Amino acid sequence: MPKPCSEALLSFSLLVNIFKLCSLDVGVDTLAPIHGLRFYSMLWVILTHTCLIFNEISENKTFRDRAEKHILYHTVGNSIYSVDTFFFISGCLVTFLYYRAMANKRLRERRVTQGCRGQILQYLAMMLYRYFRLTPIYLLVIGLVQVSMKWYHDHSMIELSTALDYETCGKFWWRNALYINTFYSVAERCISWSWYLANDTQFYTVGTIILLIGANFLPAAAVIIAFFLIGSWVTTAIITLHAGHVPSIQDPFAHYESLYDKPWTRIGPYLIGIVTGWYLFRINCKADMKKVVVAFGWPLSLVIMICIVYGLHEANFGPTLSVLYTTLSHSAWAMCLAWILIACVTDHGGAVNRVLSWKYMYPLSRLTYCVYLVHPMLIRVFILQSGRSWYLSISSLAVLFLGNVVTSYAVSLFLSLLFEAPMVSLLRILHPLREWKQL
Repeated sequence: MPKPCSEALLSFSLLVNIFKLCSLDVGVDTLAPIHGLRFYSMLWVILTHTCLIFNEISENKTFRDRAEKHILYHTVGNSIYSVDTFFFISGCLVTFLYYRAMANKRLRERRVTQGCRGQILQYLAMMLYRYFRLTPIYLLVIGLVQVSMKWYHDHSMIELSTALDYETCGKFWWRNALYINTFYSVAERCISWSWYLANDTQFYTVGTIILLIGANFLPAAAVIIAFFLIGSWVTTAIITLHAGHVPSIQDPFAHYESLYDKPWTRIGPYLIGIVTGWYLFRINCKADMKKVVVAFGWPLSLVIMICIVYGLHEANFGPTLSVLYTTLSHSAWAMCLAWILIACVTDHGGAVNRVLSWKYMYPLSRLTYCVYLVHPMLIRVFILQSGRSWYLSISSLAVLFLGNVVTSYAVSLFLSLLFEAPMVSLLRILHPLREWKQL
C-alpha cells in the first residue's frame, strides 16, 4: 500500500491518536510554558461561565449582589483577560512556528516558496490549513447545540435567555462558518461564545500577511504592527468616550457589542503575541538576563496583572481613568504575559516555569479547543436537564465548577479522538508545504 494511503488510514486509528494526545514530549518546535497558560486560562473561562450561567437560574438572587462586594469576585467579573491570554498565545505561537519553518533550509530552497507567487501560495496554504483544521469540529458542535437546545426548549421546565441557538443556528450558522459572526447583532448569533474564534481567525488573516511581509522586509512589518496597535488604542478610546463606558464588576459586559467582542478593540494582545513570537525565534529561546532585570521584571509584571484584575474593587473611575483602563489594560496584560513567557522559555522562570511547563499537563492542553467549544453547551444541558432552579452558594458553585471541568474534558477527549485528531492528521498529509503542518 502506498505510504500516503497507509498514513491516511492511520489517521483514524484510535490507538495512534491516543498516543499522540497523551505524548509528554512537546518537541523542539513549540514553547512548553504555553501549555500551562492555555490550560489555566481554560479553567478560568469555565469558572466564569459556570458562575454566570448558573446565576441566571438562581433562587437566591441576592447571592450575586453579596458576592460582587468581595474582591475575589473580580476573578469572575474580569475574566475578559483570560481571552486576551488566548489571543496572545495564538499570535505568539503562529509567529514562532512560521519563522522556525522558514528557517528550514529545505523549505527555503524550494522554488514554490519564492517570489510573489510563492508568497501567495504560502498565504493560501496557511489559511486553508487553519480553516479545515478548525471548521469541521466547529460545525459539528454547532449542530449538536442546535439539536440539543431545540429538544430542551420543547421539554425542559427551565428556559435560559442565552439558549436561543435552536433558532439562530438554523438561520445564521453560515456566519460562523465564515468567521464573521462578530459583525452582526448578538441577538442573531449562533453559539454566542464563538465570538472569540471569529476574532482570532480575523486576526490570523491579518497576522499572516504581516508575517509574510516580515520575512522579506522586517521594518515594514514593524510599522504595520505599530499602526494597528495604536489604531486599536485610539478606536477603543473614542468608543469608550462616546458610549460613556465606565468599567465595573457589577456590569462587566457593558457595551458588549461595541467594546467587548469587536476585533478592532481586541487585537492588541494578538499583535503583542506576534512580536513576542518573533523575539523568541530571533534569540533562539536563549537569553542571558541580568539578575537585576529578573528581580525587577517578575514583581512588576505580577503587580500589574493583579492591579488589572482586582483594581476595580471599590473604585469609581472618571472619564479619563475609564478611557485609560479600557484602552490599555488588554495590551498591558499581554505585555506581562510576554515577560512571563520569555522568562520561562529562557530559563529565568523558576517555580513559575515548572508549573506552566509541567509535562503531565500537555494532554489536557491539547484538548483546549474542543473544551472551549463544548463546555458552555454542557453547562446549559446540565441546567436544562435538572428542570429546576438552584440555591447557590460558594460551596455549591465550587462543586459545579469541578463537575463542569471533568465533564468538559471527558466529552472533549471523545470528540478529539474521533473527529478532531483524524482531521489534523489528514491535513498534515495533504498540506502542500508539510513543514508548516503545525501552523
